[in-house]
Amino acid sequence: MLPKYFDCGIKFRHSFKDSLLVLTIQYPLELKKNMIDTFYRIVLKKCGKKENLKALSRFIVKEFNLSDENADFIVHNPPAILGDMNNQDNAELALKHLDVLDADCVISTIIKDKRLPFSIKQKQLKWISKEFSKTLRACVETTLFYVTVEPAKADMYLPSLIGKKDELEDTFRYSDSLFVIDDSSFILLGFASDRDGSDVVFDKIVNFIENNIHKDTIVYIGMAIIPEDGKSFYDLIAVAKKNLFSFKKDVTGFPQKIEVVQQDNSESRKKDVSLSDIQVFTLCFNKARGKFYNDLTALPPDVLWGALSRIPISDQKKFFLKLPHDSHLTPFLAEKIKTQSEYADVETARKKVRRVISEMQLVENLKERSLNQKHIVANLKHVDSMFNIPDVALQVYKVASDPESDIDDIVSNIMIDPSLSMKILKIVNSPFYRRAGQMNSIKDAVLILGRDEIVNMAFGLSLSKSFLDADLKGLIDPLTLWKHSMETAFISRYLCESIPEFKNFGAFTAGLLHDVGKVYLIENFSELYGLVLNRAEEHEILTGSIEQELLGMDHGGIGRMIGEHWNLPAPLVQAIGFHHQPSGAPDYSTFAAIVGFADYLVNMASVAQEIRNARLKQLFKVDHMIMMKKLFSDFGSKFIESAFEETLKLLDESVATLKNIGL
Repeated sequence: MLPKYFDCGIKFRHSFKDSLLVLTIQYPLELKKNMIDTFYRIVLKKCGKKENLKALSRFIVKEFNLSDENADFIVHNPPAILGDMNNQDNAELALKHLDVLDADCVISTIIKDKRLPFSIKQKQLKWISKEFSKTLRACVETTLFYVTVEPAKADMYLPSLIGKKDELEDTFRYSDSLFVIDDSSFILLGFASDRDGSDVVFDKIVNFIENNIHKDTIVYIGMAIIPEDGKSFYDLIAVAKKNLFSFKKDVTGFPQKIEVVQQDNSESRKKDVSLSDIQVFTLCFNKARGKFYNDLTALPPDVLWGALSRIPISDQKKFFLKLPHDSHLTPFLAEKIKTQSEYADVETARKKVRRVISEMQLVENLKERSLNQKHIVANLKHVDSMFNIPDVALQVYKVASDPESDIDDIVSNIMIDPSLSMKILKIVNSPFYRRAGQMNSIKDAVLILGRDEIVNMAFGLSLSKSFLDADLKGLIDPLTLWKHSMETAFISRYLCESIPEFKNFGAFTAGLLHDVGKVYLIENFSELYGLVLNRAEEHEILTGSIEQELLGMDHGGIGRMIGEHWNLPAPLVQAIGFHHQPSGAPDYSTFAAIVGFADYLVNMASVAQEIRNARLKQLFKVDHMIMMKKLFSDFGSKFIESAFEETLKLLDESVATLKNIGL
């Protein structure tokens, strides 16, 4: 039984915020999406008990990839920014653990815009917009000062400017507006200032930094005039960056003003930095697939946790979700991740995991994997020429998406193909649909089951003929693949029968097309896929894991891209794409999990008892388990056993149906 802590699962979602709408210049939506990302910033406001500081410092090092010295400085000198995360769920998870360590933290939504040299809070962007509006309406000349500070010595850390906001504001006039952006930068809007009066402001800024931050600092100040240098925040920041001056004490003890010569950022910032243990471990646990994932899980549990405890919690959970649902590691790691227990013998864990990393030849393998992935994705652009989509399937979808169409239009288009009509009627009258009465026509089926289900079924059945016609190079028997797909379709539909929210999601079609990515891979990359099958056989690992190891993606991910190319409904696309990793589905993770569960049950039913544990153990993961518990409160080993027995019975009853529709 999984601890309640993990019932929430993980949901990876990314959304762009149209924050530029508050600025004075509007940009097209596509431009905004290309320039702006939303992140979640965690700020440490204050620390609690002294006895927790060491543990807090260790957690910050691991979670935010900071040095030991930097983390130690931060916990003794709050407030400070700990880091930015691109996923809100992960940020909130980190916040929970920080709370356990008695750290008072907050999350802020920030924007990373390619036109700005810093990330900025959404609220600040709105405030700055308002100040700009006031200035422009009043036609008052105003100066923007962009200030950043850095230590004069490489081994020194500076207190954050966030905690000095009140003192900063008191340093300047009430008519000025000040915005602390992050630990080391702020913006000042000096009303009625001009170039001649800027030296006075420069002196105030430098004196404040020396007296309130540290004497050994380098202060960079850039300035721009409104409206002379521009009428938007972006224009002025660009000018301020070009007109940058540095202030550093000379031998006499007075600040020396020096114009900064702008350098090519990409070259000037390059550093030869070796990866830390945390970075190496994170890379290893995130990238390990197939045999190498199994090598890691074969380590003694305490040694595995010794290495896993060194990486961020969000990455720990990613690794945990890939475990087989009945793994001996599941209860052990669930508790460790929940409590973030310390591990004493880190050196042993380091040595054993680095041995696995060495065997992985991490860098070389990742390069090859990346090249394979790029080649496959580039080839997917021509998917229409690779799959022969029957005209009837395209026409049915076209009619169904037309708001002016009615049931008779859909029925008439399906009935153009008598063979397709007959298959649909045999399926809807099969034991899987358990209807009291017979459906004698396509119109009956549409009226009783709904247009969405029949349209999706018509498309899936039309397209699945490609499975039988595909040239699978002798690697997989087309008939076996088609039979597995049909059986998965039946079981998916059966499992969804008691879940009203899935009524129009196309469970049958999702099951039918869940392996369409395999057809694509074999037809277009047969040599590579032959290697996948050979390695899977050699190491007794499922093909999906080896696909990720060699190709950088599995057949589900490829099926998702194909489904998107065909403009299939989102539930179908996500079920096809994420049936092996349902938490990755942005909106329909539980639906993807139920299709994955159906795939697991059908595979279990199709092989001999002695092969099941060895080859199918990783097909149904902790990830699936968590999602299925959201659908069925009593989901567990007894539920799985009962579902398996029912699957055997239903598949036995379906033999006649499968023969009647072409097998």
